[in-house]
Parts: sequence; structure tokens; C-alpha cells
Amino acid sequence: MRWGLFGRLVGYSAVSAGTVVVTQTVLVVAYAVLGWPAVVANVVAVCVAAGPAYYANRRWVWSRTDRHSLTGEILPFWAYSLAGLGISTGLVGLADMWWQSAVAVSAANLIGFGVLWAGKFILLDRVLFARAETQAGSHPDARPAAGPTSEHR
Repeated sequence: MRWGLFGRLVGYSAVSAGTVVVTQTVLVVAYAVLGWPAVVANVVAVCVAAGPAYYANRRWVWSRTDRHSLTGEILPFWAYSLAGLGISTGLVGLADMWWQSAVAVSAANLIGFGVLWAGKFILLDRVLFARAETQAGSHPDARPAAGPTSEHR
């Protein structure tokens, strides 16, 4: 199914909500229940959630069923996820140092990824999961230009 921009944004939001649930569950269990250091718990939580987030976004939101591209999709997706990991891990480390609270650690993780949320949507929509016609310069939602094509001139 090909969704319009609004549909992709809604789908991306739903995948993001699911990713938050997975990340927060792993983070809180690892930190508050298992007693792992906050930074280690955050790294594990982000890595556990990133794989399902990639697949859900690619397949469900952007309806991509073709072959995965290591350099065109997977590595850039992980690079962006690692940027979020870096920001959230820094914030989680500070929250743990200042408050030593599962609530503060959880909030720090959410803030770190929230900062990059809109940018990630644009990256996925316009670059990583864009269709061939998008990469050639027009978005799938764009209407064809009026007037004769070069074939009819």
C-alpha cells in the first residue's frame, strides 16, 4: 500500500511509539531491575529496538519489499540511530549522575531521541526509503508537471 505523506507520518509515529515501548521496557528493566549501569542499559535498549524499527518502517510505513541496500538503507539507518544513541546516552549518563532515578534516566532517553525524531522521518522519507522516482528528483506525492514531456516535443 502506498500512503500519502500524512499516512507515512502517522505510520512512522506508530512505529516510533512501538519503538519507545520496546526501548523504555528494556531500559527500565536493565537499569532498575537488573541494576545495570544507566549508560550500558541505554546502549542495549537502543540496539534491541533499532532492528525492529528499521524493518517496520521500511515494510509497513514505506511499503518497501524489494531487496535491502546495505549502503543505501541499513548503514545510514544505523548511523542515524547511533547519533540518537550518542545523544541519549550522554543525557542518560547525566541524569543518572545527577538524580540516580529510573524516571530521570527514562526521560533523558526520550528527550535524546525526541530531538532527532523529525529529522529521521525526513531522512527515511526523502532518502533511505524513497522510491526511484523520488531519488530522481520528485516525491511520490508530487503531481506530474503539466505540459508536454520531452518525448512529445
